[in-house]
Amino acid sequence: MRGWRMMFCIVLGCALCTGAAFAADGLVAHYSFDTEQGVAAKDGSGQGNDGKILGGAAWVKGKFGTALSFDGVDDYVNCGAKPTLNIGRSGTVMFWFKPKTTPQGGLVGWATGDGMANQRLVVSLNTLSKATAPDYGARYPVSELGLYISDGRNFDYPFRSNEHEPYFPPGDQWLFYTVTFDGRALDIYRDGVLVETRFQTVVPGTANVPMLIGKCIGVGGSSDYFKGLIDEVRIFNRPLSQQEVYKLYMRDAKGRGGNTAGFGSINITPTVMPKAGRVFADLDYRGLALTPKNLSIKADLRDEKDAVVAKGKIRMLPAWGRAEVVFDTAKLPAGKYTVRATASKGKPASLAVNWPGRAKGWENVKVLNNLCWELFNKLPGAKAKSEYTFTNPRRNWVYFVIEAEGDLTLTVPGAKPEIIHGPDKVAKPAGTDDYEAMRWLDKGEYKIALTGKGALKRLIVRSVPILNFHLYPHVGPGADGDDTDFLVKHVLSPYNTILTHDYGEAFNPSQFRQKWASALGRHVYEQIYLLFYKTLKDDTVRQQIWDFVTPSAGLNKPEFQGVTMDEFAPGDDWLSAWNIKGYYDEWTEVCTNILDDPKYAGRFVMPDYGWNMFDFEKSSAFLRMFVERGCPLVVQAYIPERDTEEQAWEFINETLADLMDEREQAVPGSTELTIISPSFLHREIWNPGVDFKVHLEMQFEQYATRPEFFALGGVRPYKSYGFSGEEYVRWLSKLCRHYALEGNTERLGTNPYEAAQIRNPDFINGADGWTLKPAAQGSMAVKSHKGYGVLQERISYKPWTDTPFLWTKRSSQKPNVFSQEIRNLEAGRLYVVRIWIGNYSELLAGASKDEDRAVSISVDGGEVWDDWYRTEAFTNKGGEKSNAYTFPSYLLAPFGPENRYYFKVQQLIFRAEGPTATLKISDWKNNAEPGGPIGQELMFNKITVHPYFEP
Repeated sequence: MRGWRMMFCIVLGCALCTGAAFAADGLVAHYSFDTEQGVAAKDGSGQGNDGKILGGAAWVKGKFGTALSFDGVDDYVNCGAKPTLNIGRSGTVMFWFKPKTTPQGGLVGWATGDGMANQRLVVSLNTLSKATAPDYGARYPVSELGLYISDGRNFDYPFRSNEHEPYFPPGDQWLFYTVTFDGRALDIYRDGVLVETRFQTVVPGTANVPMLIGKCIGVGGSSDYFKGLIDEVRIFNRPLSQQEVYKLYMRDAKGRGGNTAGFGSINITPTVMPKAGRVFADLDYRGLALTPKNLSIKADLRDEKDAVVAKGKIRMLPAWGRAEVVFDTAKLPAGKYTVRATASKGKPASLAVNWPGRAKGWENVKVLNNLCWELFNKLPGAKAKSEYTFTNPRRNWVYFVIEAEGDLTLTVPGAKPEIIHGPDKVAKPAGTDDYEAMRWLDKGEYKIALTGKGALKRLIVRSVPILNFHLYPHVGPGADGDDTDFLVKHVLSPYNTILTHDYGEAFNPSQFRQKWASALGRHVYEQIYLLFYKTLKDDTVRQQIWDFVTPSAGLNKPEFQGVTMDEFAPGDDWLSAWNIKGYYDEWTEVCTNILDDPKYAGRFVMPDYGWNMFDFEKSSAFLRMFVERGCPLVVQAYIPERDTEEQAWEFINETLADLMDEREQAVPGSTELTIISPSFLHREIWNPGVDFKVHLEMQFEQYATRPEFFALGGVRPYKSYGFSGEEYVRWLSKLCRHYALEGNTERLGTNPYEAAQIRNPDFINGADGWTLKPAAQGSMAVKSHKGYGVLQERISYKPWTDTPFLWTKRSSQKPNVFSQEIRNLEAGRLYVVRIWIGNYSELLAGASKDEDRAVSISVDGGEVWDDWYRTEAFTNKGGEKSNAYTFPSYLLAPFGPENRYYFKVQQLIFRAEGPTATLKISDWKNNAEPGGPIGQELMFNKITVHPYFEP
């Protein structure tokens, strides 16, 4: 963690292998620059890709050996365009470089000319870049270590992120840069460490394009020529693994000024947590590369006499090279200690830490995880006292678990309402009689008073975060119905706040909001949308803001406790994401006046924001104002799926834990007021090959266990309506309970990240794994369409991303049928099949109709389970329940808001009868009749077969 963690490692030895066989596997070019003379850059790969040194680039020596020096004026190396250098489909580019003075110019790449479409695969130091926020046209100047990719027509810059500014290296320091790609995933490394992992949207068009070193064309800043040193350029025609990349980093790092202390051992990065009563440490074992799969690590904490005082709890993370250890130090006296870590390979590592002792006032707090702290836990039975006392260490929600018999009443003076158990004359929302008590309490000491006759069998008191349900009373697909009964029965119990609108009776049945607040003591927030943002004018902006925010129900009606303002974007005077003026000075002034107005005392005004607000002073100052007044901040953390658990963990960590320090540094005190908002929007659930429920839990696991999230203010899953589905709504409720109320640190689910039931669910590998039975010759085929994934709202896809699908043309004689064995089933367990179905002719014609697709799904070896909750979207035009819903899309031209393209998403839930079954999909309504137009052309992809979370 930047700013308040330090790292150094004492190692007892280092032994590096210098001749790993992998280094030659797929190597098509290697420029070591060791010849020390001449105008030829010799290729050591054996492929004959010698380069020509042009402009007078000079040979230089150093502790690192020999490198090539470029003058930034006209020096570069032309490596030619032999077929072996065409690595567009799959490859690795890696090199060392050391820029002089102001970094600029091309490093390594393939380009055919100026213009972004000509940057086929280029790494450069670009000081005149205009960074474009993805999906928006706004621009602002930045300096960046850029990676630009094009197929000659379509262009992408995968290193950029909405979450942080691009990286730009310091001058006069060596850096080892690597990019690997396989047509599906693209990874970027710095000094051997994976720092960014992305979905690859375009294949580099490197055929017949010369590879250049030290020069780019149009993306270098004030000069396209690099000034500085370049060394050890390697090109592979395959993506190297993380282990291979780090191994090569270690091989060439000596003499380049970097920290090599951890080579052959483990780097230890501690975080001392006095409030939590623990010492946390990141264990970086990359220095042990190459490591076996069964590598194990042990760690202990030792005192100054070298006696073990605490055994570490190790967590081996899904990402290679990463492990964590936690030591319980709550009872240890202040003093100097040593963390000692030993792997089953390599030398032990040791690191001194100073433990200041448990923080004052936290001595009786049992921290279960970052979100949940136990304040009181008694089993008094028949000997219960008339009064108990607990101390709440922060302003937030307090959760009471009460087991009692008889006519016993428990009250907490100062709470609203004060009664937390016992007779209650105030009418509660129907179905909430068994809901546990939660109360919003300020920091301080509280008493629990017992009256009446009875036995108190158990009393547990815990500090828990804001758990905000978004958005009552809707459940997707769609947002047209009142789903209160379903939510009360299956979802709302662990939530202490609901986000909603100022609905009338139709979406607030039996005064649900009012009873939620008055009887249950829980909070209601109103969501207001800043749709008027673009109408703000210089001379009236303050009054416009005041008139928009202050009349809201969230600031005026008694059942509401505040509003969330959705949404804000980063910027100073200009909002880069929306290409409009930011008016942050005015927003800060008006919101200050609102929060300081006695009329609105006790109400929250909460900004809902995304991206890197902390990178800009005015948007940061805006957030600081809310923190200074104790208002929560809602931080959007919308993380799409990846292909593997390792990729997902790296991406989640980059988006979550890696950024929390930057937020805290820019906005001090913000962590304890941050409500993190994970997304389960349809667009994030784009990959049928993985289980999104696991993807969600990996995010909660970070909230609960990573030290960056200690005392996190809250969690708000976004959003329940739209096209997310009831299963995810229920699963998120369960995750809130598991981590935030029960205080667990281990995962709730046991499913693997990569779904194990079918293979090739998206036809990426053609028809591999599927059995095709065409109705006639030429009636079935795997095809593709650029941009089809965008139309399906897969957030990682671009309009030029080629998206495959299985195409069928309906016959009058018999159906087209395709099937696959479903594997790894557990008898008696529920599984869900979901399929996306499009109309091919309508896609090509640019006009679509919302009509039934007449498709049937069956599972031989599974019993259909039809008792799942259907929202209004799962009803057909006759009002009968259906197994399919319509998804109207418009994100790909010529389709748009007024010209929708209509998908059908069809599902079947079955209970497995054994370890295998057979999935069959037909373009006939049933075996007896087509049910749809003869000759209709359909598209099938995004076929999900996952374990279903049973109610």
